[in-house]
Amino acid sequence: MRVGRGAGVVLALALGACRSRDAGTPDAGVLPPPSALSCEGLVTPEIRDALPGFSFKEERTCPSCGPICTFRSAEQKDVTVSIAYDCHKLPDGQDVRGLLAPTLRAGGIEVPALGKAAARREPVPGMLQVVTWDDDTPCGIVVTWLGKDKDRALELARTTLFGITHERLMHAGTPPPAPPPNGLPLDARLAPDAGQP
Repeated sequence: MRVGRGAGVVLALALGACRSRDAGTPDAGVLPPPSALSCEGLVTPEIRDALPGFSFKEERTCPSCGPICTFRSAEQKDVTVSIAYDCHKLPDGQDVRGLLAPTLRAGGIEVPALGKAAARREPVPGMLQVVTWDDDTPCGIVVTWLGKDKDRALELARTTLFGITHERLMHAGTPPPAPPPNGLPLDARLAPDAGQP
């Protein structure tokens, strides 16, 4: 099985379970739509520190989905890591533990003390997938680790979930400001040059 293709199929299945719930219409004043979220805004410095030497690429499984951030390393060619973000406003009264049902039915095992609800499963030999939610963020996280050290997926899921704050979500769709040319601050670039003839 090709690494990218196998991981993509598994992610599509996991995220399909997330999207199958009735998420309702997102409140535009509270969160950006999932399609506006980007890996650049969601991947925290802690995630980058946990994956030194890895670069990431953004993918999506549908036009209205949150991003899938796929990490690869030139040195560890046999390892592929992905983090999928499924961010929707949960319906009132939704029990996040109930969202684990598809993963548990597919042979997953519940993981205690990881957010409000979490489960792990090994869809294919050499792959570990962790699905988790918390009650203070509307994002479901799916971390898939294919290759050696696959148990690191659990800690990466914890780091990812911890970093998904309301503030990060509000700014995750906004690109960072461009660095000023020649290292000059913005106000210095805009100010007229008094010494110019």
